[in-house]
Amino acid sequence: MLTVVCMKWGTAFPAVHVNVLYAAVKRNLSMPFRFVCLTDNADGFAEGIDAMPIPDMGLEPKRWKTGWWAKLAVFKPGLFPDADVVMYFDLDVIIQKPLDPFVGLVRAGDSLHILREWNPALWSLLPVALRPDRGVQAAFLAFKPKDGNYIYERFMADKEKAYAMAYHDQAYLTETVTNRTYWPNGWCVSFKRSCLWYYPFNVLFTKVRQPKGAKVIIFHGNPRPWDLILKPGVRWGTKRKFGTQPVEWVKNYYRAAGVAVD
Repeated sequence: MLTVVCMKWGTAFPAVHVNVLYAAVKRNLSMPFRFVCLTDNADGFAEGIDAMPIPDMGLEPKRWKTGWWAKLAVFKPGLFPDADVVMYFDLDVIIQKPLDPFVGLVRAGDSLHILREWNPALWSLLPVALRPDRGVQAAFLAFKPKDGNYIYERFMADKEKAYAMAYHDQAYLTETVTNRTYWPNGWCVSFKRSCLWYYPFNVLFTKVRQPKGAKVIIFHGNPRPWDLILKPGVRWGTKRKFGTQPVEWVKNYYRAAGVAVD
């Protein structure tokens, strides 16, 4: 069976974000699945979400604060014994089209499927094949357990070597994953790259575009999707890509999960 996984620890992400992700997965999968949140606090989870403790990887406190090293726990052998495919999402993504095609790709192959890190804006003028490969972006990935076990085992065998090799989990995956396949171009897009104008154009064109052809929208850095449902006048985003108004299609995404946003 397909197992869909997310993670929540500490106080940065309340339970509502797990519930919203779960609701989006339910809307966009036609096949049976188990939804698991690896967490240290399951209070407030919606019915249907299975809470599991985050495996103890012996991480020092600073490794929880610098890099998402705990994310490597999803590759632990035997963690999901009934899963033929494990699909992992960060909490700050928006799923807007069926996920079945992603699952089909993983079941048909023998590699870890993952996002390709986006290039700076000017590189988008070139075909993807001509852009520098900057490694992986780990907000959304999927794999057959047998094809991911070695990632966890290699990390646990020598954590200090891993820290010396890479400054966070994403860089470690870039260096370690030898059997990776990137999701097809256009299936997943960056919110910052695909939806926002640079300053000063964002002042003239204030409407935030919804990339309707994309199946999954990835939020990396600022803003987060929940920043876009705040009251008018609350600034969100970065220094050069920002807005001050709530985004209606993001509000609708939260409404679909039963979250009051008005």
